[in-house]
Amino acid sequence: MNIKSNKISDIRQSYLKELSEIYEQQESAIFLDLIFEEILGLTRLERILNPEKRATESEILKIHFAVNDLKQHKPIQYILKKTEFYGLPFYVDERVLIPRPETEELVGWVLELYGQKVNCDILDIGTGSGCIAISIKKNLISANVWAMDVSPLSLEVAKMNAISNHADIHFFLQDILESPISENLPRFDVIVSNPPYVRNSEKLLMQKNVLDYEPALALFVEDSDPLKFYRAIAGFSREHLNPGGTLFFEINESLAAETAGLLESMGFSEIIVKQDIHNKNRMIKAKKS
Repeated sequence: MNIKSNKISDIRQSYLKELSEIYEQQESAIFLDLIFEEILGLTRLERILNPEKRATESEILKIHFAVNDLKQHKPIQYILKKTEFYGLPFYVDERVLIPRPETEELVGWVLELYGQKVNCDILDIGTGSGCIAISIKKNLISANVWAMDVSPLSLEVAKMNAISNHADIHFFLQDILESPISENLPRFDVIVSNPPYVRNSEKLLMQKNVLDYEPALALFVEDSDPLKFYRAIAGFSREHLNPGGTLFFEINESLAAETAGLLESMGFSEIIVKQDIHNKNRMIKAKKS
């Protein structure tokens, strides 16, 4: 550590220089603001107003380790063990994907169409951190929400997040590719899923922080059958959706037409592909006829 003093201003300047060799200056500054708030309990404004404030040796060491992790391209969310999704706090670590803004849009679409419905039954397949199920439950209090995942490690995180957000979710362990589904489940009004949809061939387009740290099980699918999870979930939904119930997916923007065609071939109707804020085909919904 080559820091001029233990003043906050000197600490920040030193690590800003280190990070800016890897990240853009603005991104580096944002990372340091987040780290300072977590470790020192200082907001950006408080830091600016108190440049002479000093950090302890223990605090400097924690900042040093966090910066070293960033230099190894570890996501800031995993370093801080937290993120925000749909206005709610979530714990995250390498057991689960970091929730994305486009998934917030998927939740928003569900709530837009079902936000006034009373006592509806909703299932989130491949829940991961629990962000979809918990956000829906917090905004649709009367809903009965179930959430399943193939990974017991992911379910540990999801259950933690449900407790911390005071959300009553029925979690269960299940691989959607295996049948029959053993859980004694009701018929659902909504089934929603953000399944693995990144083809292995698309790994070359992805950042090191994703490839090295986020769980591949929740991200990638074979090029030979990129819609296998959609096919399995749609098949499950034909049996477990109420008549007129809705299936919502987050999708691979390059496979929107193929996903819509799959749903149509499996008997779903009123199929709509929706773009995200970046004008990418990112969501699809379909009705059980």
